[in-house]
Amino acid sequence: MITSFVNQLSNRLNVYYQEFKAELVTLEETDYTIDEELEDARQEWLEAREYFETVNDPDLIDYAIYSLEAAEARYNYLLKEVRRSQSHR
Repeated sequence: MITSFVNQLSNRLNVYYQEFKAELVTLEETDYTIDEELEDARQEWLEAREYFETVNDPDLIDYAIYSLEAAEARYNYLLKEVRRSQSHR
């Protein structure tokens, strides 16, 4: 049971990671600004935090934690990119 849950969670995280990589490539190919991407990532992080704070099912707690960590990682990455681009101006 736990092994199955961990495998499902791992698969979901892999899919999320692949989508995130594809999204970054798409960002480079469009006129979508880094500020807009940063705001989207911030919203995603806030939503993941809210979900984590409200989840009650023990089977979903790990998922909530991983979702929150992934959203935080994306937000922090984009925040560093914004700061880096501003320091080069």
